[in-house]
Order: sequence, then C-alpha cells, then structure tokens
Amino acid sequence: MKRSGFKRPQRPERAPIVHKPLVVPVVYAVIDDQVSAAPKSAPVRSEAYRRAVAALPCIECKVPGISQCAHANTGKGAGIKASDLDSFPLCACQPGRPGCHAKFDQGALFSKAVRRLKEPAWVSDTQRKIKALGLWPEGIPYPHEQG
Repeated sequence: MKRSGFKRPQRPERAPIVHKPLVVPVVYAVIDDQVSAAPKSAPVRSEAYRRAVAALPCIECKVPGISQCAHANTGKGAGIKASDLDSFPLCACQPGRPGCHAKFDQGALFSKAVRRLKEPAWVSDTQRKIKALGLWPEGIPYPHEQG
C-alpha cells in the first residue's frame, strides 16, 4: 500500500501589515541656570558611636550583652549605608536562637510599614540613651541640639 505525505491545508494569503510611524510631540524642559541639586549631607561614620550603641541592650527583646549596631533601612541606597546616627541596638544570633538583628533585616519582625514607623522612634530613643549615659562621642554633634 502506497502512502502519501500529509497535505497541509492552504491558508488564504494575508494582507501585509503596514506600520505607520508614531508621531509624539516632544516637550523639552527649560533648565534655568539658578537651579541646583539639593546638597546631601555626608553620612556620619563613627566607630565610637557604633560601639556605644552595641553596649545597650536589644531595643526589641531587651536582652543585654549581645547587641549589635543595626542601621535603619531608610536613608540608604546605591551601596551607601545609613548614617551611624541612624542606628539602634538589636541582638545578635545565638546558637539555637535567631537574633533580632537578622530577623529585622530579613523582614521577619515587622512589615515594611511598621518598620518605617518604628525606626525613627528607635533611633531617637537610642540617641537619648547614649547621651544620658555620657557615652556620646566627642566631635559628633548631637542631632536634637541642632536647629
């Protein structure tokens, strides 16, 4: 028995697609010579301040002695950490117990919205505690006295 190949059904020819050029009005911005970028202040870096923060008990679970200086997640970006003044103490991981610092950075403690509310309060509370304990490093202006 002789076999014949499959015959494909004939499709009707399609009309060619004609692309029309897209014409969009372009609006150019006028840049005045007097406009300048807003200057950003350089983040404060102080090992003495970070050590003072780490000496405090964890701000979340109140465990003393195992705190680390945790930087706020706001005010950073493009490979730049937040200022050291925008930090607070959170406890480190211990064997068999995840620390608050790791949970905070991974978003396991709070949602992003709650974290955005807590960070400024924790930062100012930490600054007040360090100032009250007399641990504020020389040469770093106290933020609450500026104005």
